[in-house]
Amino acid sequence: MENDTYVIACETLKQELNLVMKKRNCAYPIVWIDSGKHAWPDKLRVSIQEALDSLPDSCKTALLLFGFCGNAMVGIRAGNRRLVVPRVADCIPIFIGSREERESYGTDAYFFTEGYINNSGGSIAGDASRVYERYGEKRGLSILKKMLGHYKTFAVIDTGTYEVAPVKAKVENFAKLVDIPVKVIPGNLRIIDAMLAGDWEEGAFLVTPPGGSVSFEDSLTTGTAQSSA
Repeated sequence: MENDTYVIACETLKQELNLVMKKRNCAYPIVWIDSGKHAWPDKLRVSIQEALDSLPDSCKTALLLFGFCGNAMVGIRAGNRRLVVPRVADCIPIFIGSREERESYGTDAYFFTEGYINNSGGSIAGDASRVYERYGEKRGLSILKKMLGHYKTFAVIDTGTYEVAPVKAKVENFAKLVDIPVKVIPGNLRIIDAMLAGDWEEGAFLVTPPGGSVSFEDSLTTGTAQSSA
């Protein structure tokens, strides 16, 4: 029997999505997108669109497990299927449960998960490596401290999918260099669960009908996207 629902998801969320799918006994096919493309939103958009366009005609609903990620979702075309996207700016609310929960930590917290560290193309770890390579260790460290001067906390999110202690230790090794404290915070995978369950609450998810496309305004407002026809 052909599937009428597919998931297209960022590899950074692989552990979390797999856990929720297992708990729900959900067998939707998944297309994984390289998380390294987050450093280039235009490339990420192209990869997501290519994945959508390659889905079989039997697919009537595509669940896109991403944030809007630097407007990478803007311009995505639904084609002949319905699209469902969380209304979040990036993946952090997906890890901790809601936009409101993310906002409660303010703008001076930098977040980590094991998947984020292991898929570090656009992460702070990737940035650090490139800075050291270009400027050397001493000058590179000074540049990193300036880059991270806004942040007051490194927060490791316990999503329940990995051992937190070794991840925290990795973050602490870097945090000591830039003098930023590290703490562990609870995760919550309710957004993933709701997406898989079809519980697409208005305001929490953008639902784009067949023939529609995602606009910038869609990430800021409630309701259903309009057809581009």
